[in-house]
Amino acid sequence: MKPWDLVKKSDAYKAGLSRFFLDVPSWRKFDPGMTLSWQRVSFGDGTKSDVPTERGLYLFTLEVDGLGLPSHGYILYFGITGNKSAANLRKRFAQYLRERDSEKGRPRVVYMLNKWRDELMFNFVPLPDTTIDLSKIEKSFLNSVMPPVNSADFDAEIAAPIKASM
Repeated sequence: MKPWDLVKKSDAYKAGLSRFFLDVPSWRKFDPGMTLSWQRVSFGDGTKSDVPTERGLYLFTLEVDGLGLPSHGYILYFGITGNKSAANLRKRFAQYLRERDSEKGRPRVVYMLNKWRDELMFNFVPLPDTTIDLSKIEKSFLNSVMPPVNSADFDAEIAAPIKASM
């Protein structure tokens, strides 16, 4: 292989690299304090009505079907909605649709929403019980799984090493 071909092919591979925190002992620390019944829809204009108008948890996964592989995906981003506001999962879904096409969106989120536009799944758990503090579940999840697109809401002892390792 010629040196220039090596550079071109290496650059192509590097363009497809993403960082994931694959630490099973850390993942096992996630404790929502209840059983979570996840549902999912493809992320796109045509599925907004399939998302409930309740508060809850959500996450984006990258999933590619039809390749003859077992079902699998990567958790890219985690969030909550309606913890201290009247927001709900459907409204949040719609906000992400708008952010996908916005020039003023959060760069990491806009990148995710466009880079994997046709392969994103919106996973959600409706939690209408307002006595449940969604921010505690969020903190536990982020500190345990550390999705690569999330950049805030980690505990301080985790946030500093994450930033230092980027």
